[in-house]
Amino acid sequence: MQHQSQKITYGAMMMAFFTVLLVGAFYIPLLGIIIMLLIPLPIILYRLRYDRSSTVFVILAGTLLTLLIGGVPVIPFAFVFGLLGFLIAESLQLGKSKIYTFMASALFFIIIGMVFYVVGVFLFDFNIVNELFDILENTRAELITYFEAAGMAPQLYEGVIENAFVFYRSAVPAIFILGVFVFTYMMVIPNFEVLRRLGHNVPRFSPFRTLKLPVILIFVYGVTILLPYITDLKPESSLYLMYINATVILRTLLLIQGLSLIFYIMHRMKAHWVLTFFTTLLAIAFSPITTLLGILDIGMNVRSFIEKDNRK
Repeated sequence: MQHQSQKITYGAMMMAFFTVLLVGAFYIPLLGIIIMLLIPLPIILYRLRYDRSSTVFVILAGTLLTLLIGGVPVIPFAFVFGLLGFLIAESLQLGKSKIYTFMASALFFIIIGMVFYVVGVFLFDFNIVNELFDILENTRAELITYFEAAGMAPQLYEGVIENAFVFYRSAVPAIFILGVFVFTYMMVIPNFEVLRRLGHNVPRFSPFRTLKLPVILIFVYGVTILLPYITDLKPESSLYLMYINATVILRTLLLIQGLSLIFYIMHRMKAHWVLTFFTTLLAIAFSPITTLLGILDIGMNVRSFIEKDNRK
């Protein structure tokens, strides 16, 4: 009876905590973005202590409570973040690595994003992609109007603007996927840190400086570079869409690999974190050079040469 009483009391606490975080994230400007990162925490804490069925009940009850306090618009977010907390907790209970939890959470968000897109199109006649395209088109028109007012010749800007906006329209899927991974990373890190401080045994990521992406990435990137020279890529074709999105994702991964190499060098130099921070900002600003470093690091194992020099 005492155990059951503690279970109910703790469930009520986590349910209230979950509702407060969710409503706060939804209705508090700016601060809500930070609050949003911790929404899954109450569900994770409850699942780490009690069984699956009780956790599902807490999620459903929390969603109902959210409806009463925050209104109908909050319901989908309550359901999504509740399931996410359950997924993360299950990964921890099964002893999965942090990268496994991160990838599973990101995949969950991608699937949910696709579901929301389909529901929005077929049930509410709302296509967020078309809305984004309209915004891009309006921005393009405003830029052309601005350059016309400045007296610039059309041949100096029209082609550049058109190519840029065709690129961004085509790269929407890649931008969505990369955005999901960034958001998921920002969510997993603080939740795991809070869990660790509360005494839970949670896995850690390997140091960023040890990151080493597979060599096949270079060959795939090489194919994407050669593709425009061996086939006719028309902006309206599916092949062009695949090419643009693959290029964006691959360049981002190679940039990350280059940043990892820079972190490795800074660590070997025992550089102060302030120097590492400003070096990272410069590396991002000069991303083409950093991307090249990433290619060299994967293909030539630059770190082995640095280690040999240090041993001499």
